[in-house]
Amino acid sequence: MLWIFIMTNDQRFSHIDQQRSSSVDKEQLRNRNTKDLYDLYIPTNSYGFKNGKVYRLYDSKNNLPFEFSKDLKRAKVDNVSSEKSNQSSYEQLLNNPNFIQLTYPDEITLKLFGDYSRGKSNREFNRIFIPSSNKWIYLGDDETNQLYRVTLKNGNFDRLRKYAKDASYNDQVEFVRLKSGYSTFYSKEIDWKVYSYLTNHQSDSYFVNRLLGTSGVSSRTSKDGQTTYSLNYSNRLRVPKAGKNPEHNYLYTSYEKGKIPSTTNRLLDSVYYVHNLGLTEQDLRFFDADNNSVSYTNYIEGTPVFLNQHDVQVNTTFSTGAVSIAFNSINFQIPIPFDGQTEKLESTGQMIKNLQNHGINKDDIEKVLVGFRVEKDNSHDSLINLIPTYYVKAYGEWKSAGEWSKQDMSVYKTAKTEGVTK
Repeated sequence: MLWIFIMTNDQRFSHIDQQRSSSVDKEQLRNRNTKDLYDLYIPTNSYGFKNGKVYRLYDSKNNLPFEFSKDLKRAKVDNVSSEKSNQSSYEQLLNNPNFIQLTYPDEITLKLFGDYSRGKSNREFNRIFIPSSNKWIYLGDDETNQLYRVTLKNGNFDRLRKYAKDASYNDQVEFVRLKSGYSTFYSKEIDWKVYSYLTNHQSDSYFVNRLLGTSGVSSRTSKDGQTTYSLNYSNRLRVPKAGKNPEHNYLYTSYEKGKIPSTTNRLLDSVYYVHNLGLTEQDLRFFDADNNSVSYTNYIEGTPVFLNQHDVQVNTTFSTGAVSIAFNSINFQIPIPFDGQTEKLESTGQMIKNLQNHGINKDDIEKVLVGFRVEKDNSHDSLINLIPTYYVKAYGEWKSAGEWSKQDMSVYKTAKTEGVTK
């Protein structure tokens, strides 16, 4: 009966094994003429107010960030102007109940979706404020407290506002400033749903064919059992070591001489490389951008999934001589209907206090969020459970709170003192 329910009721089933085969080149992306760009750069969380308190919004039927993305594509940007803002005025806006807020997990540029910053290089934002008017919105950069007013023609967010009004206001939150901006804190213990998925993985040959082709490819196996496939010394693919419990981690390198792309073009070009991998992209979203790297991971019900303890699904790194793409081949294939299982998480403030007691300075904590760690379900080879867990970015690294609590922090403090980035 469970299998019949999945086949006949889940919308995702219609997308299984329907890998996108259309070619997307860098020029298309840099001209913003492809759906892939908008699919990967959808906001990941939405917030609204009730009785003066801010809540994380959730709607199992209507995806608010996706609705915003559709509404924005229909509108025309008429003007972008910088607004005077400081931390005090920015926090007033964060707590203004007259706005719906949508957020990206890290900053992106205004130029990503169009040439809206003529004469201005790489203006960045990660938060969107939707007022009661359809004529304008605010874009905000949490890290710098900078605001931009975007004037629109043909904008209409009425349906988004209706969805927000009808959404569930389950978890009250507050926005707390950390090193890299504002993180969402839960002031009380929360019961977070545990989800389960049937998964699958493509074979090594699939990725070799997809990334290197079918002719002129050579292979070499190292002493540790890892195999690297090469094409004309310019493209390489390292596949996972064979074994009973492979981590399914691949590394593709394309050797290309040239300058490191601008911030906007790194965001755009990374979409090209992610698409070429041939992963199922339905729930894949932009996650993080550090220095010359851009990363993506799966979002399930608005929550990011971490693999192998703390890895994201795709990480693209640009250098003057190569582009490297580290990726995991997991596909979240079929969701199992929710069975009522939950995981209790302590308040975010208490979690931070525990880490401080372990030796992490709060000033070194960049971001905090709730993510899913993947746990294998022993009842079926392809079944995994997504367990809600606090994840913390500190010293440039994402780890679960549990992992940080076991780290020797003297190593990080010594590296920080000596000016070494781990």
